[in-house]
Amino acid sequence: MEFRTRVGLAFVLLGCFLGGMVALGTFGEVLFPQSTTIPTPGILIDQVVTKAGFQYGPQSWRPSYDPLGIYPGKDVLDNETWYLMFIDLNATPVSGDPNVKRIGSVRLMYNFTDLSGRAVFHVYGLTTGTIPTRTNRQVGYNNCGFIVMGNATGGSSMPAATPLVISGSHQYRIAISNNLLADSDDLTSTTRILWFNSPQSGQGALHITPSLSKRMGAVTETTDQNGSFYVTATGNDPGNDLLLLVAVDRPQPDGFALRVRTEFVRMS
Repeated sequence: MEFRTRVGLAFVLLGCFLGGMVALGTFGEVLFPQSTTIPTPGILIDQVVTKAGFQYGPQSWRPSYDPLGIYPGKDVLDNETWYLMFIDLNATPVSGDPNVKRIGSVRLMYNFTDLSGRAVFHVYGLTTGTIPTRTNRQVGYNNCGFIVMGNATGGSSMPAATPLVISGSHQYRIAISNNLLADSDDLTSTTRILWFNSPQSGQGALHITPSLSKRMGAVTETTDQNGSFYVTATGNDPGNDLLLLVAVDRPQPDGFALRVRTEFVRMS
């Protein structure tokens, strides 16, 4: 092939490539439409749960392939006991190529009343098929979580709670503590499935952060009884719905209440 022919062919191929990139940037959301599971801006849930929502415990771990600790940055501490509740957030963060679909995070706003001791937040991303459940990393690089400390007088018992049993199949059917009114059939059931296929599976796919300037997450401790944080994702599949794990380290008083609101925050 002559030199001029080669140069001409190169310019043609370059023009096709640049034209394709322009088309993708312009029509990407049409060519690759957003999944129907991606939530739209606005309040997704606004609910209040009481101490009756703590359906699990006392125990020192949270579900994974191998039990995970509950206090962020620490492994399972057998001398600690926690009570757990799970709340369906009716939301999920979105990651990926911004030329194909808009990306965004889930902002969670919390309001505690009569919190005694420590409350820890973790998240799980519900999945389908052979994809293991997602969660935030517990220990090591980029571990994250959110801790709120209260000073109310503790309660005497948590009568609604019974300990989870470690699953030999690494699958957990979890009861949720909120009732959702949504247009998704998946949100009408009262249980969710957490499933893990190997050690550390799903860890680090989701991140909890006080600021979107730290998208990979951070460990936050605060005494603020009213506040917010974000759930972000930097991988390809954060799951199609989020479960919020709320764990407290002692029985709560009868006046305990937690208001949870979520909204989807789009990123430019």
